[in-house]
Formats: sequence, C-alpha cells, structure tokens
Amino acid sequence: MPASESEVLVGRRYLERGFLDAAMKLFVRNAELVTAVDWSGLAERLMERNRINDAVRVCELGSVPLPRDRFLALGDAALKRKDIDGAMRLYELGDADRERWTRFVDILTRLPDRGRQAIEVAERHLGSAPEPETVDDGKAPRRIKAVK
Repeated sequence: MPASESEVLVGRRYLERGFLDAAMKLFVRNAELVTAVDWSGLAERLMERNRINDAVRVCELGSVPLPRDRFLALGDAALKRKDIDGAMRLYELGDADRERWTRFVDILTRLPDRGRQAIEVAERHLGSAPEPETVDDGKAPRRIKAVK
C-alpha cells in the first residue's frame, strides 16, 4: 500500500489530541512521509506516559536520536523510588555517566540480595576505575598477618 499524505496528516491530528496509538499506527504505515519532528513529538508524548519501549521503537523507525536526558531523568526518579531494575534499564538506554553508575552501585550495596548484580554493574560500567592514590610518606608498608 503506497504511503499517504492524508494518513500522515490524520496521524498528526491524533497526536495533537493525545491518541498516541492511532498516531503511531498511521506513522508506522507511512514512515517514509513522516518528518523527524513528528517522530520526535510522538516519542516525547510516549515518554510522558512512561511507554519507554514504544518511544525507543519510534526513535529507531524515525531515525531520530533517543531522548537521552529524559531517560536519565526518569532513571534518577526510578532510583529514588528504589525501582532498581527500572533505573538500570533507563540508565543503559540513556548511556549514563560514571557518577550515576557509582550512585547506582551504592544503592545496590545497601541491599544484600543484590550483591551479585552490584558486582556485575560495577564490572560493566565502572570496570576501568583509576587506581586509588597511595600516600608515600617514606615509611615501609605494614605487613598484616591473619590470625585465627
């Protein structure tokens, strides 16, 4: 079925009125005629409703960049609510910085049942950490023996 300008126009009207599923259906069907502005607007509206999977799909279809800042803000909010899995997914989608991953691992280490996950996240996202600086005060290092 050939792409239709009228279907794209109707899809824009649906988007303006908040009928996101109907707009997405028409945009996907006529993807070659939909502008980047339309795709971005649809992705933004989907993000407002926490429809992350749909927003990612729309960004891929429309060849528009993922709303990285929005993902990170939602990830921060999820972490505050202690939604560990949601925060991790959003941080990965938003390509979170080292500071966020450090804070994430700190939260995980407060939860004893998430120890293995904390190790995996640290290896994946904090793996190339700089070595802690040692103080050279001219003294020989102390040797500590383990005692039973």
